[in-house]
Amino acid sequence: MDNNEEDRKTLDTKQEELLEVNNPYGTFQPPAAPLKHSGPGIASLVIGILALIAYTVILALAPAAAAEIMENPTPEAMLDSFYVIMIGIMIFIGLTFNLVGVILAIIGLSLKNRKKIFPTIGMIINGVVLLIVVGFFSLSFI
Repeated sequence: MDNNEEDRKTLDTKQEELLEVNNPYGTFQPPAAPLKHSGPGIASLVIGILALIAYTVILALAPAAAAEIMENPTPEAMLDSFYVIMIGIMIFIGLTFNLVGVILAIIGLSLKNRKKIFPTIGMIINGVVLLIVVGFFSLSFI
């Protein structure tokens, strides 16, 4: 009886192997765990939003800076203007944020087994704004 049972087990195993190979639907795979969001991608999106806030502050300060420059258009007065200095600092902060945001978005997009929505949005925001700002400044040198 032991031999018969062993023969049945080997036949059952062979049949299972054949079914696995010939099964058009493949083998059963348990459902995968849901993907987590990418940490660097979320950071990229947040940094992109902070950079947009910095550029909004620049736009808010621009009329005051223009009025001050119109009163005294000398270069020395421009360099002593609080508004002009703040605009320069905010441009530097915004560009730095955009560069860091693009780098974090690239890292977030390259991570495996993570959702890609936040790094994609972060790349779009940071990349487009960076291109616009750099393009705007490159026009001033023409």
